[in-house]
Amino acid sequence: MRLFFFIVVCVLSLAVQATPDNIVLLRHAEKQKGVNPSLTPQGIERAKRFADMMLPLEPSKLYSTNYNRTKATLAPLADMIDTHISIYDAGNLDGFARELKQKSGTVIVAGHSNTTPVLVKLLTGRDVSISEDEFDKVFIITNLAQEPRIQIKSSDK
Repeated sequence: MRLFFFIVVCVLSLAVQATPDNIVLLRHAEKQKGVNPSLTPQGIERAKRFADMMLPLEPSKLYSTNYNRTKATLAPLADMIDTHISIYDAGNLDGFARELKQKSGTVIVAGHSNTTPVLVKLLTGRDVSISEDEFDKVFIITNLAQEPRIQIKSSDK
């Protein structure tokens, strides 16, 4: 009976501690003009650089809003790791942040200049900003179970 109790406690403690290794948040790459535009040639190149940049983190899950520019930003990475891109509701960022905290592995999220900073704040408590002409910022969040840490990198390099 003690062995059974010990096993149950161990399993439950593992479930409580399950958090992602990394949550990576970024704004979509450079976009064309118009309603629901695709990426520009410069944006396509940035998406490829971003994919190369993320590969060492061994992403396990990709999320995008349901817009051409965000999905196209993650497309090269999705092809490299042979996975699909899941769509999230940018109108429910509180719920999405709670969902992200329950994932495991490395999770990549493509959003927008107005949604990505909100997700960073919800996950870390830290304020960040992305100006309308900024496409290179990449926010890598770690240590969510204790004290969230954030690294801000550039996809220009």
